[in-house]
Amino acid sequence: MKIIEPGDWQRTSPLAILFFFSQLIRAIVKNGWQGLAPLAALLLAYKGDLAEKVAIAGFGFAVVTSLIALLNYWFFRFQLTEDSIRIRQGILKRQQLDIKFDRVQGINTTQNIVFRVLGLVVIQFDTAGSSSDEGNLPAVPESFAESLRKRVGRRRGQATETPEGTSKLDPLLRLNWRDMIYIGLADRRVYVVLALLAPFIEKLGETRVDILENYVRDVAEGTMALGVGISALATIAVIVGIIGIFTLISIGAAFLRYHNFELCLEGNTLRSTGGLLTRHEHSMELGKIQTLRLTQSLIQRSLNFYQLLARQARSSQKNSSSKNFVIPRVGVDQAEHLRELLLAPEGSGLTQDPASDRFNSISPFYMRTRILLNAVPSVGLSTLLFTTTGNAYALLFLLWIPISMPFVYLGWRHAGFHFDNQGFVRRSGLIGFRSVALLYRKVQRVTVTQSRYQRKKELSTLRVYMASGSVKIPYIPLSLANQLRDYTLYKVETSKLAWH
Repeated sequence: MKIIEPGDWQRTSPLAILFFFSQLIRAIVKNGWQGLAPLAALLLAYKGDLAEKVAIAGFGFAVVTSLIALLNYWFFRFQLTEDSIRIRQGILKRQQLDIKFDRVQGINTTQNIVFRVLGLVVIQFDTAGSSSDEGNLPAVPESFAESLRKRVGRRRGQATETPEGTSKLDPLLRLNWRDMIYIGLADRRVYVVLALLAPFIEKLGETRVDILENYVRDVAEGTMALGVGISALATIAVIVGIIGIFTLISIGAAFLRYHNFELCLEGNTLRSTGGLLTRHEHSMELGKIQTLRLTQSLIQRSLNFYQLLARQARSSQKNSSSKNFVIPRVGVDQAEHLRELLLAPEGSGLTQDPASDRFNSISPFYMRTRILLNAVPSVGLSTLLFTTTGNAYALLFLLWIPISMPFVYLGWRHAGFHFDNQGFVRRSGLIGFRSVALLYRKVQRVTVTQSRYQRKKELSTLRVYMASGSVKIPYIPLSLANQLRDYTLYKVETSKLAWH
């Protein structure tokens, strides 16, 4: 590929066809099944055996998708200017993107196995105001991606040199294969899938019991107990096997996404690389960080690690995860060190360690409100069912009140906050923990609200709104909430630094 110069309209490498093909397949899998209806109708109308129909369908699908990928590549052009990059794309509906360097928040890259061998990458532009990646440059040289990063950095007036001790040769964090296992075991999506499969697993167990019981009954009446025992063991083995399969899938997914994960700080840019088959490189400017979220689920707590998320500005909730810079596994000491670097120099006086004694508790009156919120629907539903049906079992709904009380207590016990003259940290959680650190100067709006009950106790709820979402501290003294609100607004008005 020739050297890319400003002012020239360029094509990417012909291997970009692979990118457009995979992009088309993902679109079909996600929401394009209805587009296959004409092909299905054609197959049903065609007379022939099943193998012949499948062969024709496969050939037709491959030809159509390959042709569309080829046309997408042929009509794709990009142009590099002094202050932007322009992208023209589309087959029937032509589209031109003009991505200004001033709006670029990050230049991320992905690299599959073929591209890795040939030194090519797919560039993804993350821009301010968009809910996801705004544009892609497929199959361009790695050197061009690096030069583009430097050009954007110079345009934004930011340093591109790497400070001593924070180069790619000396990463801030490196994860090994053991970390992949921990990440896979802690992936809550596995347990969500298992919960959805629970009715099917239960039905499978019932079926196995019926089959084995009937078999044993036919053999001998006296061995029925043995048959039930064998069927129960077989059911347990099936359930354990299903759990094991999904756990292995989760661990495999962790290897695919985070294999050889490295975290580096290059100048003012945080950068991570990782991935087994497809290599992902994600970057974020430190100045773009809105909040740092240190989270720990129940499983992560049992495995003694946390996940750290750096959130940046987003325009909507849609695809908001694309605005997160994820560090999938850190210890508490590593998290504290990273917070000092990422929020430096202002956030050095904060802590996100959930066990720290620097956190202040919220008012215990918080528990009364939560218990009341749990009691009202339980009492109402129980009373309604008992008066309409007369069935005493309706009173069982009242048991939700004592059952929920330990959870309300844990929610209050884990809730806390602490602050200094630059920012504050909000801690929350039920069984696990979450602590959110932010700087006052990045706040966009502050509110102090009181419910009728809070007004009687001179308590209030402080909520701050940022470009990455909102954070609230409930049930704190009204005087303290007003002081924090006024001081936050003072820091916003007097700070000469950008909030985004």
